[in-house]
Amino acid sequence: MNTHVTVKLLRDLLDSSLPDATLILVDGTPRVVGSADLEDEAQPFVIVTRDDLRDRLPKDRDYGDSDLEFHAAELESTVASLGG
Repeated sequence: MNTHVTVKLLRDLLDSSLPDATLILVDGTPRVVGSADLEDEAQPFVIVTRDDLRDRLPKDRDYGDSDLEFHAAELESTVASLGG
């Protein structure tokens, strides 16, 4: 089971063209889905939405890998503590 939240996943979420892109945990694996796919999932575990992640990133400068690494570690810790 790969529950790792990575910088690549967060970049995929931020760059996604899907409407209301969201990072969810499906069968123990994080994946980016759009609002239509989110409705199809039975009780998905939402890790973070694109909008929420954007709100967490710096507003006064461009974000970089170190910012994404920090948030990836924070989100992975949250998933692990909740038994994901």
